[in-house]
Amino acid sequence: MLSIFPDLFTYSLVAPFILRIAVGGFFILQGTRRHKEDRVVWDTFWSDKKIGSHAIAPILAKIQIVVGVFLFIGLFTQIAATLAAIFVWGEWFRKRMNGNNVPFQELWMTVLVSVIGISLLFLGAGALAIDLPL
Repeated sequence: MLSIFPDLFTYSLVAPFILRIAVGGFFILQGTRRHKEDRVVWDTFWSDKKIGSHAIAPILAKIQIVVGVFLFIGLFTQIAATLAAIFVWGEWFRKRMNGNNVPFQELWMTVLVSVIGISLLFLGAGALAIDLPL
């Protein structure tokens, strides 16, 4: 069957760009919020778990911010997208293992971020990225 809007295929690099900006912005905002507000919740969960003398909670929040920045600017996009998918599933499993009732919307948000991460893994960074396809 013929495509209704075949001229739009010219802009095929825009779709990964939009997905990358959306997930990168999501990770930056969620990481900064988690670093500021949810520090108490994370520290109570990770209270026994330490790396050296540092708690894991602020380190994970900073990693989330760095992954978001890498996705936003398009640097190491495939690695950052893979880490983003792993990070959201790890967060979801952490909430499930704590006995919290995870809302249905949060499950679907986790699935969508994972699917976007996998698609960026195969599609590449898209337009306006620092990554160059080889």
